[in-house]
Amino acid sequence: MTGKRNGGGVPVLLTMLGLFCSLSLAMLLSAPAIAARIALSGAPALAPHLQEWLWPALGSPLLALVLVRLALARNGRLRGRSTPPVKRWLGMLKRASALLGVVNITTFVQLTRAGRTDYVIADGMPVFVITALVGIAVLVAIAVWDRRSEPVTVEEVRAAAAEADRTLRRIRAENERVRQQAEQVQARLTKLRAQARRTDRPKAQVNGKGRGQPVDRSPARSDVDFHALRTFHRESYQCADTAHVAYQSTQASLHTMSSVVSRARLAPQHWLSAGRAAKLARAEMRAAASHLTRSYGELRAQVEQGLGMVRTLNANTADLKHEIRDSCGEPGRQWFEALEQRIEEARNERRASRIG
Repeated sequence: MTGKRNGGGVPVLLTMLGLFCSLSLAMLLSAPAIAARIALSGAPALAPHLQEWLWPALGSPLLALVLVRLALARNGRLRGRSTPPVKRWLGMLKRASALLGVVNITTFVQLTRAGRTDYVIADGMPVFVITALVGIAVLVAIAVWDRRSEPVTVEEVRAAAAEADRTLRRIRAENERVRQQAEQVQARLTKLRAQARRTDRPKAQVNGKGRGQPVDRSPARSDVDFHALRTFHRESYQCADTAHVAYQSTQASLHTMSSVVSRARLAPQHWLSAGRAAKLARAEMRAAASHLTRSYGELRAQVEQGLGMVRTLNANTADLKHEIRDSCGEPGRQWFEALEQRIEEARNERRASRIG
């Protein structure tokens, strides 16, 4: 029972702490309004408190700027990588000024309406509760605005659609190259395995007593066959590696296109103008958005298909590596061991770079 009582008191404690912090921040942000109220009242009883509120008033703009920056998303409109630093800081200063202005106007109106001249603040709790709520509402509005996407134009959508079409042609060609390479590797594997079965099949040899005796396996493949298989393995591995890099790059482009697609779908809803020109603009946006959506969907499907073919090609290339080891005698085994050592060294280097 004691544990439950302690656990139930934690939310209450956090709520009280949050309320205390909110009221304290609201009071500090309202320092210019309180100082202005003291100066404009002309009441002798309030004059000694003016100096006490002037120092917090000087720090309130910095506090407002910090609160605004905390409310902005790291990848939002202002703090995003594409936003120039000058524009970013000017935008934050404007929003900090808006926050500071709204909070101080709210506080000053409440203090003036109270009309007290014997105390700086007639009743502090209601005043700063309202001020804190207003300040939180302003910060929420700033955060919501910052997370909204930038308006997109027809030209941007058309440019994205053209880029999607170019990338789609390139990925289709890449998929065809991977498919052909996978088929060639599969054909080589089938041929090697068929030859291995014929080699391993016992053959009868008639001796003096007429009984069949198994003979030894055929000797290892010639150096020419081993060299050709080794070269073919390297070509297959390079094909899969370059294709995978291309697909990863396209996936990054797909993320950007997805944002443009979303913004293009919402863009016509924000155009409330009437007339023939506005209708034509909305029709152009819908056509460009439909084109981009189709190209984006097909490109995504082609990339997923290509990644599946790369996985199949890698698996077949790994099987080819083992077939070379098993069918090319001592040169094949030495090549296999050297290749495995290089793969392990590369894996260790990548692991060390991630740790470092």
